[in-house]
Amino acid sequence: MWTSCGIADAQKLATSSPNASQLLLSLNFKNNGQHLTAAVGQQIEITLGTIGGPQYGKPEVSSPAVRLESTALWHTPGAPISPGGPTFIYIFEAAARGEAQVIVPIIGSNDPEWTKQHTFVITIRVGLAHRNSLGLRASLTPDQSKAEPWKHAWTNLRNARQDFVPSLPRLAGVEVELVVANPGLESDEVTMSLGGTEGVLADISKTVSVAECSHVLFLLPKGGVQVVPGQVYSIVLNSDHNVFGWKYMADGHPKGAASLNGKSLSCDTHCTFLFRTFGRN
Repeated sequence: MWTSCGIADAQKLATSSPNASQLLLSLNFKNNGQHLTAAVGQQIEITLGTIGGPQYGKPEVSSPAVRLESTALWHTPGAPISPGGPTFIYIFEAAARGEAQVIVPIIGSNDPEWTKQHTFVITIRVGLAHRNSLGLRASLTPDQSKAEPWKHAWTNLRNARQDFVPSLPRLAGVEVELVVANPGLESDEVTMSLGGTEGVLADISKTVSVAECSHVLFLLPKGGVQVVPGQVYSIVLNSDHNVFGWKYMADGHPKGAASLNGKSLSCDTHCTFLFRTFGRN
């Protein structure tokens, strides 16, 4: 038996940042077939889950008015992974005025009629930004960082891990500084896993282009993940084809070290990957 799982009807949720007038548009399968409106700079999340073999695949977007930012494989903190099937949260940005159709296809189904019925399709018309809106990235509050000048050291994205200690109670995004390590491809799929004492909190993947890899932002869904200030968390990066490397340098962030496959990097002293985290109260 296979079915689609929705969490809530479409709703607009105010962000917790006191300076952000931007709203989050949260959608699920109940919104299938609808025509919706958004404003430039608005974050749009589509939550889709499956039971059984078929799953949702990579979204297809008809125009630059809406841009796919990242895809989250969502884990309920402290709970085991559901045996029924994964829940995906697709995170988009309303990037420019215009109209875009978003199609999230079904993969792994042998029944053409079921595939047609459960393929998710919406049309989004993007209008002017809300008055005084800060935009998707500007509304984020910097928390922890390591951003001193880089001295050309990097390592491949093979379980590359950076520990950090947040000071804000909600983690909203993670930015990492990458470099082209193995030229040839125009882009690569990069996955960031966020870990804590409860285990994996979220897996966020996105297609990173070679032309825009210097500062890669992974947005976390649902307005961010609840964290405990002062507790150690980890960022782990992996990629499909090792196109990119993660920049690092000696010393740096005092509250967490960098490692590769569980081993310290080859620094004479403490090493740190170049990263920033963003939080909310």
